[in-house]
Amino acid sequence: MATVVLPETTRALYPFKSHFLTLSDSKRMHYIDEGPKDGETLVFVHGYPTWSFLYRALVVYYAARGFRCVAMDHIGYGLSDKPPGKNYHSMRQHIHNLLDCLSMLELQDVTLVMQDWGTPLALGYAIRRAANVRRLVIMGSWVFQETLPHRLHPLVKWATTPGLGDLLFNMLGLSVGLWLQTGTTRRLSPLVMAGYKAPFPDSRSRKALIQFPRMISTTLTHPSAPLMIEIERGLDTLQHIPTLIIWGKADPFFTPDIAYHWKALMPHARGPVLLDAGHFLLEDDPEAVIHYLDDFFAATITRPDPE
Repeated sequence: MATVVLPETTRALYPFKSHFLTLSDSKRMHYIDEGPKDGETLVFVHGYPTWSFLYRALVVYYAARGFRCVAMDHIGYGLSDKPPGKNYHSMRQHIHNLLDCLSMLELQDVTLVMQDWGTPLALGYAIRRAANVRRLVIMGSWVFQETLPHRLHPLVKWATTPGLGDLLFNMLGLSVGLWLQTGTTRRLSPLVMAGYKAPFPDSRSRKALIQFPRMISTTLTHPSAPLMIEIERGLDTLQHIPTLIIWGKADPFFTPDIAYHWKALMPHARGPVLLDAGHFLLEDDPEAVIHYLDDFFAATITRPDPE
């Protein structure tokens, strides 16, 4: 797989040293690791159709304040390997990749910051390694199979329609632009849009962009359904972990009522904090996200013992 070379304009917005590790399945995962290695560890887990570029403002801010900031690109995204076949991408595989990554980096006592598809993947990690999780931050996402009906946005329906999805999101490469434009309340600059699109220059690099919407478990017979049920039921095992829910009032993919459903299942959580933003909070109002994260981190300095 050819190495992605980011344009200088993107590197100016994403001024981090690239690191790579080889996972147990031999795929090469890209990650950034900023801030002091002995600092409290924040792990940023991106969703669809972004990459670690999404977290650039948080990484700059928190690394400068003494936190160790780690953000990986899922396989198929960003600067990580992009397997040419579609069969690679499954929810189980990507949870396993995250387990691999954090284990290989020997990260301890981590705060997981997650958005969109990053949430079921990060929580898949958390329910398996709860003793290693200090805090959870949940933004614009879904893990519900049994307690809340699915309501797919039209873009998701298009992406999962055979033929149409491949044409729009693979051959024509429209997924990044359409999702970001639909999921933000302010217009993103051409340089920011170019940064998001840079890792996906051709159809060979876009297999994950086709397959991730198809990983959504719309029925109990879907391959992802058992894992979604496991995670949804596993939320009970995470009740001792400090949790913050942050949401966009104008999120078109996951409306604010879903944030309150999270709260119902995780009543110990702070929030939901509702921002004047869409799905991509870190593009619409990163300063507000940082404000609430600062308060949350300050209030949860000491890691609680499991009940």
